[in-house]
Amino acid sequence: MFEKTVHRYRQYTCTPLEIKHYILLVICIIIVAIVTLSITLTVTLKEDPKPNVVLIVADDMGMNDIGYYNQHDDIRTPFLDRFSQEGMRLSRYYSHSICTPARAALFTGRYPYRYGMQGSRPIQYGTIAGLPDTEDQILPQVMKEAGYNTFLVGKWHLGYSKTKYLPTSRGFDYFYGMYGGFADYFSHMSAEPESDVEIFDFHEHLSDDADYVKDIVNVTDTPRELIEETMGKYSEILFTKRATDIIEKIDDSKPFFLTLAYMNPHSPLQALDEDLARVPDKVKNDIRRKFSALMSSLDYGVEGVVNALKMKGVYDNTIIIFTGDNGGTVQGPKRSFGLGGTNYPYRGSKWTLWEGGVRVPAFVVGPGIPKNTSSDELFHITDWLPTLAKMVGITPKNELDGVDQRSMLHEAEGGSNRDEIVLELDPMYKQAAIIKRNYKLILGEDQEVRVKPYNEIYLPLTGDQVWYDSQNETGHDEDRYSRYTQTCIKLQKAYEDAAKKESYDIGSIENVQPFNHNKIELYNLDSDPGERYDLFTEQGRLEPVAMEMYDILKEKARSDMVKLELYAYGIEKGTYKDIDNSFKSIILSDGKEVKKFYQWLD
Repeated sequence: MFEKTVHRYRQYTCTPLEIKHYILLVICIIIVAIVTLSITLTVTLKEDPKPNVVLIVADDMGMNDIGYYNQHDDIRTPFLDRFSQEGMRLSRYYSHSICTPARAALFTGRYPYRYGMQGSRPIQYGTIAGLPDTEDQILPQVMKEAGYNTFLVGKWHLGYSKTKYLPTSRGFDYFYGMYGGFADYFSHMSAEPESDVEIFDFHEHLSDDADYVKDIVNVTDTPRELIEETMGKYSEILFTKRATDIIEKIDDSKPFFLTLAYMNPHSPLQALDEDLARVPDKVKNDIRRKFSALMSSLDYGVEGVVNALKMKGVYDNTIIIFTGDNGGTVQGPKRSFGLGGTNYPYRGSKWTLWEGGVRVPAFVVGPGIPKNTSSDELFHITDWLPTLAKMVGITPKNELDGVDQRSMLHEAEGGSNRDEIVLELDPMYKQAAIIKRNYKLILGEDQEVRVKPYNEIYLPLTGDQVWYDSQNETGHDEDRYSRYTQTCIKLQKAYEDAAKKESYDIGSIENVQPFNHNKIELYNLDSDPGERYDLFTEQGRLEPVAMEMYDILKEKARSDMVKLELYAYGIEKGTYKDIDNSFKSIILSDGKEVKKFYQWLD
C-alpha cells in the first residue's frame, strides 16, 4: 500500500531533475509561441496594411446635379452612379454654404467659425486671410503622423498670402493646382467678379522633406515652365492626369493620402466638345448643357482615378471618399455669376442656409464599407478627420467638432454618432443656423444679405420650364422675370397648403422660394425636407427643441468665436476685451479697438 501511495503521490510531484526538465520545456514552449506570434503578426501586417485614402471633392455640385439623385434626366454620371453602389451613399450629409468654410471644416474637423472662416466670405485673390496657423493638426498633418505620403491636386482656397498658409506648409508633401476659388479652365487665369486684375492661378511645389516626389512626377522648376506646361490644357484633364501619375508611380510600401479637389462643375462654364456631346438632347438651355457637360467631365475623371488604383493593385485597400463642398449655384432670371446648378427638391442655393445650400451628395467606398447601401443618418463634413484618424490608428491631439463615424460606415444599419450640426455662426452678416435631430433653426436677416454683392433673388428650377423652354438664354428679360415671380408666389402657396396636410409628395411641388423671409425660421426636416412650411411663422412661437438650439448657438457665440474671428482678416495676434461677457469689442495688439456686435443673438 505504501508503494502505491508513493506512486500516486509521485504522479503529482517531481524530483529536482524533473523540475529542470519541465522548466526547459515551458521555456521552449514560450519561445515557440513568441516566434509563432511574431510570424503571425508579420503576415497579418503584410496582409492588412493601413489603407490608402483618396478624397475627391466636387465644386458647386447640387443635390440634383449627380445622376443617381437627378430627377430631370439632364445630368448623366454613369460611372459615379455605378461606383457609389460599391459602397455607401450618405443621403443626409451636410457641409457649409460656400467654398472656403466647407474646405476649412473638411481639413480641420472643426466648425469654420472657430478659425474665422465662417460666413459667405470666401478667401478672395489679393486678401491676406488664410486658415490660421495654430497648433491644431489638420487632416494632412494627421495622415503624415500616421506614416502617409500626402498629396493635394486641384483646388486649395484656404489662403496663399503667406508661406505658412500654403498646402505644403500644412501637411501636404506635394501640391499641384490652384490657390483660389475658380479660374479659366484652359488659361488658368482668374479674377474676382467686377475686377480688371487677372492672375495666373496654377502652382506646383513640394514641402521641404518631400524630394521623393521628384521620382514620381516631373516637378517644374520655374513658373514660366509651369505656364508653358499647363496653358491651354483643360484643368480637369491636368488634375486627373497628375493624380493618376502619382498613383501609378508611387512606392506602395508606404500608404498615401491623396486629395483630388476638382473645380468641376464651378463656373466659368467651359466644357469640352466631347463632354457636350454626352449631354441629353432634351436639354436645350445652353447654360444647363454646359453645366451637365462639366459633370460628365468630372465623371470621366473619377473613373480614370479609380482605374489607376485597380491597375496599381491597391484598389481593394483604398478608402475613396467623394463629396461636394456646398450646394449648387442656382440660376435665376437675373443671376449671371455661377450658373447652372440645381438642388431640387431642396430649397435654396449656394450661399444660403436652406437645405439646397448645405446638403450635398457624398459617398464612400472601401474596405469594411458595406456595398450597395445608403445611410440617412446625420453626417457632417467635419466628421472625416476623426473618422479617418481612427481608421489609421491616430488619436487627434486637439478638440474637434467632428465625430468618429466608423460604426455608421461599417454597418449598413449603423446609427450616427451625432444629433446636432452647427451650420453657421456669423456675426458679420448676423446669420446662424443649427440642426438638432430632425429640426433646423435659422436665425438672422433675409438670406439675400448673406450673398452681397450677388444678392439677386434666387429662382430655382420650376420643373422643365427654365432649362428646356427658355428662349432667353441670358436670363435678363424683365417680362420673364415678372412672370417667374408670379409663378413662384402661386407655387409657394400651393406648397404651404400641401405642407399643412399630414403627408404630401415633395416631388409634386416645384422647387421655388418665397420673397419674404423671417428673422427666425424653424423647419421639421422629416416632414418638410423642402423647408416650405416655417413652423415659427405658422405657430408664432419656438418649440422647446428650438429654444434648446437657440441656447446652444448663444453659448458657442460667446465662448468660442470672438477671438478667432480676427483670423478672417489675417490678424493672428491681439487681446480681447470682455464687456458684460458678450464680447462687444476687440482690442488689437496695436491698441486699436474694433467694435464687434456679438450681442446680436440676444
